[in-house]
Amino acid sequence: MTGVPETHANSRVLAFYRELPFNYRESAKAHAQEIRRINAISAVYPVLTPLLGTGSSLLDVGCGAGWFCLNAAYHHGCVVTGIDFNDIAVNRAQRVAQALGVKATLETADLFLFRPTGQFDIVASMGVLHHTDDCHAAVRWICQEFVKPGGHVVVSLYHRHGRRPLLDHFAQMRADGKTEDDMLEEYRRLHPRPDAVYLRSWFRDQVLHPHETQHTLGELLPILEACGMSVVATTINQFAPFDDISEILALEPALEKLGAERLQGGQYYPGVFVFLARKIG
Repeated sequence: MTGVPETHANSRVLAFYRELPFNYRESAKAHAQEIRRINAISAVYPVLTPLLGTGSSLLDVGCGAGWFCLNAAYHHGCVVTGIDFNDIAVNRAQRVAQALGVKATLETADLFLFRPTGQFDIVASMGVLHHTDDCHAAVRWICQEFVKPGGHVVVSLYHRHGRRPLLDHFAQMRADGKTEDDMLEEYRRLHPRPDAVYLRSWFRDQVLHPHETQHTLGELLPILEACGMSVVATTINQFAPFDDISEILALEPALEKLGAERLQGGQYYPGVFVFLARKIG
């Protein structure tokens, strides 16, 4: 290990998610049916498909109810490990895995205290690290400790510019005296979901969360480079090839305008970005 940090888990965040985990459906059966219905990883993140071969080892940091890691196990045959600090979410993920008939190692663990027996071909952390008390330390930790040389990390984070329109929209509703029920209905309008539990889990995560931070790829580049990571793809340019990372960084401020336009058009836009990086070696 390269120096063990103190935990940056946030007790308020844990209490919040113990009340209702994120991405939580009305039942494990419903969640398993949705995973069977669609290969969400390939549909949303096609750049990952070539990396998810049968037998590839994958660690899902902050796995929640298991949508990412269990999709990788079911549709791609990956050997998956999922960790989350919320035992309620992990218990649900275990039941979803059982319903799917896939093998998965799913553990309740703090990402900073987790000690795997080896490193992984792919490490994913989707919408999680911005809820720790030190996102930079979290990115550094997973890249240094969990990704094997030649392996990849895929991380989803709130974007400093792209996130602002949605946050400002609901902050204005609060300032105008709107109730939580009012905001739920507005969220339902922007992001309708037939599963009421699933909808509320998303609404709480996106609108009522007690702690989040927002970031840019530009600010994370020095951390990734110091960890021997090279960015190979990002949603900032829709996963298109690029010759120079500066091309990507120049696009980041425009994400705020995009978020505002989507919101004005009545479309949900969470303001997240994803980057895929390879560990040189």
